[in-house]
Amino acid sequence: MDGGSTDERIRTTQTSFEVLLALQELGPARLSEVADHLGMAQSTTHRHLNTLLEMRYVSRRGERYQLGLRFARLGRAARAREPAYRKARSHVRRLAGETGERAQFVVEDHGLGVYLAVETGENAVRAGFGVGRQIHLHCSSGGKSILAHLPDERVDRILDRWGLPEQTAHTITDRDTLYEELERVRERGYATNREEHVDGLNAAGVPVVHDGTVLGALVVAGPAGRLKGERLEAELPDLLRASANELELNLAYADDRPIDHVVE
Repeated sequence: MDGGSTDERIRTTQTSFEVLLALQELGPARLSEVADHLGMAQSTTHRHLNTLLEMRYVSRRGERYQLGLRFARLGRAARAREPAYRKARSHVRRLAGETGERAQFVVEDHGLGVYLAVETGENAVRAGFGVGRQIHLHCSSGGKSILAHLPDERVDRILDRWGLPEQTAHTITDRDTLYEELERVRERGYATNREEHVDGLNAAGVPVVHDGTVLGALVVAGPAGRLKGERLEAELPDLLRASANELELNLAYADDRPIDHVVE
């Protein structure tokens, strides 16, 4: 296979993923809407949509295309590969119930944060951040908890790739300031987010560390008017640390179990 054909296959794959991401953003959409969104000819868009339709990664109702349910299986498989995911779900659920707020488990993937588990308590704000949502790490409590426990070289590579985009007027956009913040996170054992990602939303997060590696972070988020002062700086961090410690012990115990006790 010559270089030209290889390049063409790469471009075709990239375009197919752009079509899928467009459907994720647009929701059910007509061919013309997808083509206009991507700035692509309708004939080209139609070829990609039809191929994805045949492969069951896209479904069609009337004139509208949407993501196929085949992605649900892929999503479950991707989440299941994370060592802490299955055990973290119960901790997230319990944190949401105990606090009445929004609780989540966040991991790092390709330098971004990804929500793997999300639960809402009775008083939680429906902020629209569901499972699979990607966020920048520098402007969230979970993200800062993770960055604080990564090697400096890895943090530098993440910042080089994604930068420090300003999400609100409170977002840290200076690298030196962020490094100072990460040092405080390491000293305290928790991170806070004071309207740095979303206006009006505060959060506290703690890392989940296993065998010296940070696996992710447990987070509780809610309205800035409720999550402030002693609750943000003491009550929630204590609750999160206790939950993270329990999760870390569960993971250590699971590693020590005899192989014939492990259920597939």
